[in-house]
Amino acid sequence: MEEPMRKTSHPKVNERVAKLKEKMLQMPEICIERGYLFTESYRETENEPPVIRRAKGLAKVLNGMTLGIDDGELIVGRTTSKPRGGLLIPEVQWKWYLDEMDLFSTRKWDRTAPLTNEEKAKMKEFLPFWKNQSLYEKWQAMIPESVRKIHEAGIYISNTGVVSGVHLSHASVDYERVLNSGLRGVKKQVDEKIEELDLSDMKDFEKHQFLSAVNITLEAAIAFAERYAQLARVMSQKESDEKRKRELEKIAETCERVPENSARSFHEALQSVWLTYIVLRIEGLGPGMALGRPDQYLYPFYKKDIEEGKLTREEALELIELLLIKINDAVVLMSSVFAEQLAGFPTLANITLGGVTPDGKDAVNDLSYLFLDAEKNTGMTIDEIVIRVNKKNPDAFLIKACEVNKILTGKFKFLSDDTAIQQMMVDGKPNARDYVTVGCYTPTVPVHSFSTSCAMVNIPFMLELALNNGVSRLTGERLGPATGDPRKFDSYDDIWNAYKKTVEAIMPIGVTSTNIDKQLYAGFSQYPFQSSLHGLLLEKGVDITSGGMAPAASQSHGLVGSPNVGDSLAAIKKVVFDDKKITMDELIDALDRNFKDREEIHHILSSAPKFGNGIEYVDSIVNDVVTQFSDELSKYKGIGGTKHVTAAAAGTSHLGLGSLVGALPDGRKSGEPLSEGGISPHQGRNVRGATATLRSVASLNHLKLTGGSVLNVKVNPSEVKDEGKIRKFASLIRTYCETGGYLVQFNIISGDTLRDAQKHPENYRDLLVRVATYSAYFVELSPTLQDDIIARTEFQDL
Repeated sequence: MEEPMRKTSHPKVNERVAKLKEKMLQMPEICIERGYLFTESYRETENEPPVIRRAKGLAKVLNGMTLGIDDGELIVGRTTSKPRGGLLIPEVQWKWYLDEMDLFSTRKWDRTAPLTNEEKAKMKEFLPFWKNQSLYEKWQAMIPESVRKIHEAGIYISNTGVVSGVHLSHASVDYERVLNSGLRGVKKQVDEKIEELDLSDMKDFEKHQFLSAVNITLEAAIAFAERYAQLARVMSQKESDEKRKRELEKIAETCERVPENSARSFHEALQSVWLTYIVLRIEGLGPGMALGRPDQYLYPFYKKDIEEGKLTREEALELIELLLIKINDAVVLMSSVFAEQLAGFPTLANITLGGVTPDGKDAVNDLSYLFLDAEKNTGMTIDEIVIRVNKKNPDAFLIKACEVNKILTGKFKFLSDDTAIQQMMVDGKPNARDYVTVGCYTPTVPVHSFSTSCAMVNIPFMLELALNNGVSRLTGERLGPATGDPRKFDSYDDIWNAYKKTVEAIMPIGVTSTNIDKQLYAGFSQYPFQSSLHGLLLEKGVDITSGGMAPAASQSHGLVGSPNVGDSLAAIKKVVFDDKKITMDELIDALDRNFKDREEIHHILSSAPKFGNGIEYVDSIVNDVVTQFSDELSKYKGIGGTKHVTAAAAGTSHLGLGSLVGALPDGRKSGEPLSEGGISPHQGRNVRGATATLRSVASLNHLKLTGGSVLNVKVNPSEVKDEGKIRKFASLIRTYCETGGYLVQFNIISGDTLRDAQKHPENYRDLLVRVATYSAYFVELSPTLQDDIIARTEFQDL
């Protein structure tokens, strides 16, 4: 057994990087400036069109927020007025900020520094402006009672939108265009489109409003960079250290140049991307605004500078390290209810590396390796590294990624090119080979598609309703269609048909909820700046929230507990109908009693075949569950023809949603967590090794899960301790990705270490763990989440 480590350690970095990283590790602070300035703008623009109000609100923030340049920084710009801050988004939700303003610094997880009395007073003054105007309140007023009932019961929950208090966010914009043409080049296209419009045509008039809003945001973003140039000039004039003086002068020159104009160097390119990314965050912060494929769009600048002798590899590495640190400067604030389930400030700034080029060639380059080295040296939480895996990528790259992943205890996500590219093609998304991930797990194509998540679907609850004539076992409330007395079901087909009937009845209610959610953003909370960096939207003259990316737009519904449903159906089929060990009457009685005094039945059901062990009997049933839901969901459409697609992903909702579900035929008792990850086997049931687990998941038809899926695997560090085992680990990943799997991620850490971290958190301040589809510092998680991670099967023989 491995001895618990006392402290985590990362490779030594230079003094500049070390100091800036240490400063970024401080407790986040709440910045009220965005909320205040945005509200002031809305007070000033009361009668103007919504898209213009959004644009002017962003401009007000960019022109008025407090700027800051830290000592030693070479890449500058802050998302908030704080070095590491959480901004307020009152246009989506506002009231919980007031209700919890005294709790931010004392709650058990996702704590921030306390607000000052002046900040609290200011919040009390401006936040009530949003009463009855926030998107959440509009959604509450609009949803039918049937939708409210299913949502509040925890069966079909709208999320990553108004309910969770964030913006849609899931996007990857045209950074390449920003680098090659600058925002001034984008504005030139906008001006040309405006000149073509006939304002007597109402459709053109609407386009004029949108394009005018785009221009407001582009000018504001350019002015924002100029403000940083001016600040750097002033600081350079006061600086006595000659080296730092020259650095500040270069920062000023860089910010005067980009992102307004095209970048001329690797340094300018990084600065241009970062300032653009800040504006995207301020306009619409939420989990999952991606940085796309920087090893691809930055490579020409890197290659040119290296070849011309203007840049060394070591200098490039330092600049990337500084960018990765800067990405951690913003956190997504959530109410206590959501923070308990999504602890760790999951901002999810995805960076996708590797893969193939648009013409199908290996895309790994020297910059891909530099990003791995930079991540190894910094190892922070907010940036999410996604490694695209395919047969054309060199073994050296995958092995390098595995080595770094080991050091970071499993931070990386490994994703199959074969599967993801096919998924993009199935959903009709162009340029499929250029895909990235956004949000937690969602595949999309930068610039050419818009792929959001929209719901968590508690399908074990649906199975419970099917086996209880539509009634919740815990509350006695009728929530599903009448499916008859389950004691009279005399075949597996009866069980399956009752489950299908329940899914088919509840699904349109859930779709209605998510469609209303997205319609509210389209009507009241558009993203003109983000839209400007999607060329198709400028051609159409429509905002990204309005379905303008359709038919290449999709919104995914995340199935929670698919393995529980599959395990339960397999148990019924095997135990009741195949082997006839118990009757349906005995089964239902045991479920009603939560297995109290029914230990033998509980043992029989728990011993039935379980998903994750390479057993086709149960794996095929899990596939049936996924396929049935996907096929049914494909019948529905969202705003502007947006496709509804299926994902298998839980985040950490398997904890809260599990508390709402009674006992299940798989042996899970009432209120216990559901299976984690999304498509991960239920905690502790995959007992035949990692290979069997990956084989079960890869056997599923992932083309029915085009919204993505998540497999979590916990590995003891001893299994990657030397070169030979690292190679074996890389081979395991490659096999999974080449045999039908989608996304796999790891916690490379022992249960002993995690338990020691619970007892001595002061010794594990920077211990990273893979929570769900995001990483977080273990000691900042709730005890419930910590225990759930510890409970996952720990493989000690790959």
